[in-house]
Amino acid sequence: MKSLAHSHRVVAVLALVVLSSCASTKMSHMWRDPSYTSGPLNKLLVVAVRTDQARRKIWEDAFVAALARQGVNATPSYRLIAETLPDTGRVNRIAREGKFDGVVLVGRVSRKTTNGVTASLDVGPTNPSSHAWNGWEYGFSDHDYYPGYPIEDETVKDEIKVWATGGGGRMIWIGVGELNDSDREEDVSDQIISLIVPQLLTEGVIAAGV
Repeated sequence: MKSLAHSHRVVAVLALVVLSSCASTKMSHMWRDPSYTSGPLNKLLVVAVRTDQARRKIWEDAFVAALARQGVNATPSYRLIAETLPDTGRVNRIAREGKFDGVVLVGRVSRKTTNGVTASLDVGPTNPSSHAWNGWEYGFSDHDYYPGYPIEDETVKDEIKVWATGGGGRMIWIGVGELNDSDREEDVSDQIISLIVPQLLTEGVIAAGV
């Protein structure tokens, strides 16, 4: 029984370590133009500013898929613009010719790595009363000590801007998505976009099923 309880404590500690290393995502620096009253955007061109074409496609496809699940019509720019980094004039022209009423721009703000140490854990026995000697509970009990270990934490920040193309074009929404501890571009895009799209719906920038 003692070994079983010990195993349970070890499993619990390992679970805490795994949870502490999981990626976390949050939104910050959000702004919506309060003077914009033209209603939600119906047809969006999604442009990811990436020098790497594969990363650009990952972001654009993920954003388009998330918007499509809400019934929003969106197109990835790589299908219309072959260049890795299309200039502003080209994007404006494509948006105008394609009758897009909005453009979503995604750009990397920063990628920062910091070093730290996890917290140490000192786990006592699950049932101290069972540790008795001659009917007396002695004052010492066995503990499992797990020292902290070095970790490398990476924080990625991506900025998302939404432009309305009508009236010469204007930015109507901006926000920054921040993700900790993830190396895969797919994880970064999916988790940040999972926060962005609901926020755009809440603030009336887009509308589900339009």
